[in-house]
Amino acid sequence: MWVPAGGKGKSKGKGKGKGKGKSQLKKFKDEQKVWIGGIAEGTTWKELEEHMKAAGKTKWVEIIGKDKNTACCAYATSDEASNAIATLNGSVLGSGALEVDVWTKKEK
Repeated sequence: MWVPAGGKGKSKGKGKGKGKGKSQLKKFKDEQKVWIGGIAEGTTWKELEEHMKAAGKTKWVEIIGKDKNTACCAYATSDEASNAIATLNGSVLGSGALEVDVWTKKEK
């Protein structure tokens, strides 16, 4: 597993390798990403990543939003992202039932 240089690994940061860097979400095609809602308070990105691995190889997991109850997960392929939506929507992580759906860009 990749560990960011200088990272302590105990952060409740936003995503894999987040640390002092920027979000890596823009590096992935929309078809490779899924939107995740219903995340229980206190859930870390590492816990979410482990849960999302059931659908395929996760490339990036980032908890987003002011309330930290939504996230984005990027997969290696669009097929894995589609599989995540089909198999993980409604799954339970901690005390929250996850809503897993297609990723759509926010209009500015």
